[in-house]
Amino acid sequence: MIKALLQFFLKNRMLIALLLVTSTMVIIFLTLFPSDKIGSSSLYQYDKLGHFGLFFSWTFLFGLLIISLKNMAASLPLIFIVGSLFGVFIEIMQGALPIDRTPSFGDLIADIIGTLFATILLLLIKKRYLIRGERVSQKK
Repeated sequence: MIKALLQFFLKNRMLIALLLVTSTMVIIFLTLFPSDKIGSSSLYQYDKLGHFGLFFSWTFLFGLLIISLKNMAASLPLIFIVGSLFGVFIEIMQGALPIDRTPSFGDLIADIIGTLFATILLLLIKKRYLIRGERVSQKK
């Protein structure tokens, strides 16, 4: 099942790219728009879990896109660094923009942990499903 899903995504890079762009827009909307414009919800009590999930998803999609383009040459440490820097950028922008948001070290840690877990999952996928530099989609 996982192999079939991976084959589907590796054959449809545009879908991965579209999901990545959508994920980026969702993160920017949820983190950089004034909180009074987004509305209130009981979900805000799970803020750190939300940061973890958003950055896990974003990093996973970003890494999957890079792997689909470069296959075994994809640098997982670089994928981790880019995901982490995206989290740092969001927190810096929350402090710099006049949007009634404040940067949070706890949010940044949740972002980085989500990025780390996504990178670990990508490593496992790469080791399990991408063998000897061949894409899964090329195997029978």
